[in-house]
Amino acid sequence: MSQFTRDKYGLLGQIQGDGSVEGGDSACWNGHYVYLTGDNSIDYVKTFEVSFGGYVRHPDPACTNNGFGAYYSSPWGGVISRDQMAGIIAALFKVGDKGAILRHLAHRACSLFLFSYNTIKNGRKPSEARRKLSDLTLFDVWATELRLVGTLLGPLKHVLYPVLCVLDLHQLLATVLFANTHPMNKDPINYTLRLLISQDYQPTFISRLSWKLCDRVRLLARHFNYWCGWRKNCGMYDLYEERLK
Repeated sequence: MSQFTRDKYGLLGQIQGDGSVEGGDSACWNGHYVYLTGDNSIDYVKTFEVSFGGYVRHPDPACTNNGFGAYYSSPWGGVISRDQMAGIIAALFKVGDKGAILRHLAHRACSLFLFSYNTIKNGRKPSEARRKLSDLTLFDVWATELRLVGTLLGPLKHVLYPVLCVLDLHQLLATVLFANTHPMNKDPINYTLRLLISQDYQPTFISRLSWKLCDRVRLLARHFNYWCGWRKNCGMYDLYEERLK
């Protein structure tokens, strides 16, 4: 089933009705791919970073609806939602670029780690779109970013463990109350990515409990519905199957 829909730049996207490949989720999906495979042949940071720690969904305006995905103005103006940010953070774990990690963290500090920077609605033309409030990025995002900080600290990363235990409670509740009961057509990918990161980097007894309680058979079925339908990226399902079985 290993099917990947890629555009002329080799970036993951989804086929549109006219046969073109739309890249509005490319930063997120390629981050998933880099994390799951370790393959950074596209040079993730060079491709998607457009400012000091700022990212776009796709570097080419022509590859997203109305040029939406290539918009970025500042740490307080862009198109990166909390879900898109999950893929970006995941890629940073694997690319081995400490400078890119520090730039991301500095960029996030501009919004006090409280907000993403998706200030225009999906698919709108940036020059005409009305601005909106960005997504809140709270406990689950903080836990993932704190683990990213841990990759810079060496042995000192263990001082983060008590805080991670507290932050991981969010994912435990999300697992029990939401992930195991979500309809099959709900987006499972970023929940799963954060769950995997919490197992791979400084796992806590809370994150281990989330893994144990997670209905991974059902979660994998949700991934099949997500990747193998109209998105036509069933190769991503194969990658998740390897981790969730």
